[in-house]
Amino acid sequence: MTDIVAAHPNRSTAMPSPAQDSNLEAPQPGMPGSLPSLGKSPIHLLSALVTVSIDKLWDLMLLDMAKAMPLQEKARFFLAVGLLLLAITTVSATLTQCLVDKDALGMALAKGLAMGILAGLPYSFSSTEMGLLFIGWSGINELQKQQKQKQEQEQDPQPSTTT
Repeated sequence: MTDIVAAHPNRSTAMPSPAQDSNLEAPQPGMPGSLPSLGKSPIHLLSALVTVSIDKLWDLMLLDMAKAMPLQEKARFFLAVGLLLLAITTVSATLTQCLVDKDALGMALAKGLAMGILAGLPYSFSSTEMGLLFIGWSGINELQKQQKQKQEQEQDPQPSTTT
């Protein structure tokens, strides 16, 4: 511990109080309904919604379709449908992340593949806490963007066009 403090003399070992921490933004009391600051979601809202929609197919349709099949056909069905849903979700989420959220192609592909794997598994991911976390986080980010745009429009009134 002394080596770390000696190597970094400007760092103190005590944690800063909330009043000292400049990264924490408290909601302004004059702003009714203002949202607290939250970091950017790694997944765009459209990518999360596509993943949830495709994932819900497992709950609503695909598991019921497989109940009447023999075991060998059931295994082929799950493999084929899982790979198809993986491909559809990967392409959709990658394009959304790359074109809408402006991620780099490699990062967008990684996020798309992760979302595709989650949607392609024959288990409902969207009804779990992690699925709801992704959707909620993405949704809150979209609300914050809209609120920020609205505040900027209120601060910068449009110039009058009358002469």
